Amino acid sequence: MLRIGTKRAAFIVVCATYSRSLDERRFSVLHGVFSASNADYWEFVNPASFVSFYLSSDNGAARANELVATLAELKKLMPDYELLGVGRATGDLVARFTWRGVLKAAPRGAAFDEAMKRSSENPTADLFSTKT
Repeated sequence: MLRIGTKRAAFIVVCATYSRSLDERRFSVLHGVFSASNADYWEFVNPASFVSFYLSSDNGAARANELVATLAELKKLMPDYELLGVGRATGDLVARFTWRGVLKAAPRGAAFDEAMKRSSENPTADLFSTKT
């Protein structure tokens, strides 16, 4: 599918929210995790959330699962991340693409809202039991 301009597309959204404000060290670690996640687009959303978007048609599920596994391992190995909530949702989002098919900005829609909601509901939940 040719992706140019504003289009609806199927995405997997992964959001991580720290239930308190992020200090410089926690911010740096999460920034590194999300920037290395091979997402189609990711961003920091104040006050303490990171969100990534994966196109479903471009091996997005595998890349999203890898990020969720990395965040689960981070919570397991570093107890000071126990308040990190992770939410995941799938669905069609409205996205703006460049003439090269690259996302211009964060896509928006119900799946984005659902992932944000799930990430702030229960930070101690098992990350792989989250519904998609």
